[in-house]
Amino acid sequence: MELHAPTPRIHVLSHELANQIAAGEVVERPASVAKELCENAVDAGARRIDVEIEAGGRRLIRVVDDGCGMTAEEARLALQRHATSKITSADDLWGLTTFGFRGEALPSIAAVSRLTLRTKLTGAAAGFRLLVEAGVETDAGEVGMAEGTQLEVRDLFFNTPARLKFLKSEATEAANVSEAILRLALAHPEVHFRLRANGRVTLDLPPHRDMAERVRAALARRGARVLHEAEGEEGGIKVRAFLASPEEAAPAGRSTFLFVGRRFVRDRALLHALAQGYGELLEKGRYPLAALFVDVAGPELDINVHPQKLEVRFSRPQEVYAAVRHVVGRAVSRAPWLAVSPIRAYTLPPERMAQAEDDHPLPPRPERDRQEPLSAVRSSEPGEMLPTLLRDEAVPAAAEPALRGFFGGLEYIGQLRRTYLVCEGPSELVLVDQHAAHERIMFERLRLAHRQRAVVRQRLLFPIPIELDEVAAAAAREGATVEALAGLGFEVEGFGPKTMLLRAVPDLLKDVDPKPLLRDVLHRVAEGDSLRRAEENFEQVFATMACHGALRAGDVVTREAALTLLGQLDAVDLHSHCPHGRPVLLRMSIAEIEQRLGRT
Repeated sequence: MELHAPTPRIHVLSHELANQIAAGEVVERPASVAKELCENAVDAGARRIDVEIEAGGRRLIRVVDDGCGMTAEEARLALQRHATSKITSADDLWGLTTFGFRGEALPSIAAVSRLTLRTKLTGAAAGFRLLVEAGVETDAGEVGMAEGTQLEVRDLFFNTPARLKFLKSEATEAANVSEAILRLALAHPEVHFRLRANGRVTLDLPPHRDMAERVRAALARRGARVLHEAEGEEGGIKVRAFLASPEEAAPAGRSTFLFVGRRFVRDRALLHALAQGYGELLEKGRYPLAALFVDVAGPELDINVHPQKLEVRFSRPQEVYAAVRHVVGRAVSRAPWLAVSPIRAYTLPPERMAQAEDDHPLPPRPERDRQEPLSAVRSSEPGEMLPTLLRDEAVPAAAEPALRGFFGGLEYIGQLRRTYLVCEGPSELVLVDQHAAHERIMFERLRLAHRQRAVVRQRLLFPIPIELDEVAAAAAREGATVEALAGLGFEVEGFGPKTMLLRAVPDLLKDVDPKPLLRDVLHRVAEGDSLRRAEENFEQVFATMACHGALRAGDVVTREAALTLLGQLDAVDLHSHCPHGRPVLLRMSIAEIEQRLGRT
């Protein structure tokens, strides 16, 4: 007998459950709450916004502003779904310059927390207090207070415990709150933003004269040394950007801030257009440290396409992206980054990790007690080549080729455009990408040393302080992260809320500028949902480290160094491609050359 599944019975969700589901679209984590409440404060004309959080925002999020405040009736209406003062018809959705226009934030937050709203209208004799638990009003009355609005959100997700499981550590959630406030502060230099986490001030940006001053002050916290300004207009599309050197780019896009109409957005096409403006200066897969502001006419912009208003839609998208490429490209072509001097530090003799000495001793290394500059790999003088770049002494013996292989058998001819090694094979012409080739070699060395627990590290004579963004700093403070970094050859310790002291680096990368290197590695670790996932995905970390340590396009390579590099390629697996998947070489047979030149 055939069985039939019962027909689902249609029913209307309860008011409480409907509110909790709606809250899930707006309130993703504590940072979402802080963002929405601060945006409301900006809309209210606040010139000072103080935010306080406890336990990463789970226990408490308090936002106090000096804006215009509300009456008791308006306060109650603000907690009704779809209540707003911004729009009266569909036409009003176009050209909005305010943030909280859909009336969803406060009722959504109140549905999953214990919320207290205090507000006092400008000129009123007393304020009004309203208590709401899980979306239900529990108390109300007059209260003495300063003009403005104060919102306390306690025990976030207390009635939806499943949502709590998706939150990360307190440090990470606190970092996300700081990130959300920083984004808002970048676009509103006239407002004083201050954040306290567990009683300690972690962000304090007083009012600035203009956007340029605010952006430079904020991004200096991310390590930006020089910001070059770009500004222009094409077809009514206004573009303004503040651009850091390509050397300060990162493998994650958290330090690339995109704004449309002073609203922070996530837009992959806009991010791609910004990266294209850098041209070949920016490696594929890396994102610049920059702040981009785009303004278009109201009727040509739809901001009502995402519950958290993090996405926008342009009516002329290709023209917007082209304007960004052109304005940024023109500015990059005249940027003064080449005048910036590289950071220099000095090292003590290298030391082996204790585990390496006990379990996997390395081949003997010559003892030396010299002081050596720890600086960028790049060579700036024609014909100059740093001698340690292609050294063999740190390579485990198992990695060395037993016989002369394909690359070692090539006849080296010369260097093309300081980027490609031109070689002759028995019956072909071979072009080797020097960066991709050296990156593959460095990657294999790092991976093998880590696998054998044989990482050699170089201690620094003077520790280097490195400023990190909020998310990377939160990751770096976790004990498991410090342990993982030690396994990679880094020795770090905390030195303030967002500063780490670097005391040792992997010996293979001791000639590399350590600041962007460590930031990139921490970004890779912070990107994972957990450290365990990051450890399982260490291949990407090794690729990042190898990219920093490898030769770059534009580096002068001597004949001796070129021959050493070719010989070392035979010692690695998958030497036809770099760790990021780009081909290492291009081969063209003599027969093909003769055919193209009409000799056959």
